[in-house]
Amino acid sequence: MRRLTGGEDGAVAVITALLMVFLLGITAIVVDVGLIYAERFQLQNGADAAALAIAQDCAVGNCANPGAAATSLAGKNSHDGVSAATAVISGKSVTVRTSTATPDGGSAVRHWFAPVLGIDSTKVEAVAKASWGSPSKASVFPFTAPRCMFNSAPTDVELWITSTSTCTGAGGKTLPGAFGWLDEDEKKSCRASVDVDQIIEGEPGKSGPQNCDVDGKVILLPVYESASGQGNNVSYVIDGFAAFKVTAHSWPNQSISETGCNKCTGIKGKFITLVSLEDLQSFGVEELGGESLNAFFVSLSL
Repeated sequence: MRRLTGGEDGAVAVITALLMVFLLGITAIVVDVGLIYAERFQLQNGADAAALAIAQDCAVGNCANPGAAATSLAGKNSHDGVSAATAVISGKSVTVRTSTATPDGGSAVRHWFAPVLGIDSTKVEAVAKASWGSPSKASVFPFTAPRCMFNSAPTDVELWITSTSTCTGAGGKTLPGAFGWLDEDEKKSCRASVDVDQIIEGEPGKSGPQNCDVDGKVILLPVYESASGQGNNVSYVIDGFAAFKVTAHSWPNQSISETGCNKCTGIKGKFITLVSLEDLQSFGVEELGGESLNAFFVSLSL
């Protein structure tokens, strides 16, 4: 058997040392990089949650102290309960940036093995942006009511919106017939495409919608600022969309008789504040940017 000489022993030691550095480097990549990814995942969750929560609050006019809200939600989404966060509001959007924070006051993820390579710690960051807005164009139930009906209605109180209701609109003008049918996109589709500030044709001879299931649902109700024409020539200028929860309906071939509806034609329900994280398509919304009434949609944009 051949014995190693002193020189060969030294060579083996050098090779072993080099291999150890290599192995520690691989370990650093596997373990420490994994820690970085885990930290970034937590920070991104915190940024997303904070941006959405702040956007929901701002949509209804409550933008007080967004920085504190961002820090709180970022911390709740981290394993150690601590994360640094800032929130900047611009127009109808908020940008939240989160970064590493540790219970001992540090601002970086400390590594286990990477110091062998001269890397002691890494600061990790994440960013999220959420926006909010009200509909300006949507495909909705083919029914419109005057803006003054929305303005005068108590929040969360049920009322009937019927063909014989009245309210006082702009300039003190009384708007008789508090609702009107709209031309459907397709016959019996129970949908009408509505764009704010455009003239929308009515359908006064309509006896009632077909294939419509609205009871118990929240709909986007187009509200009009003004109406013109009579009979088959009636038209409306839509001002915006209001969230309305339908609890009952009465079409001409029905005989409902109760307070607010004596064999009326109309819908019963209440105006509610809607702040939705659902897809716009679930409410038929095609575009945002309309006047803020009581329906708001929030989504991540970054």
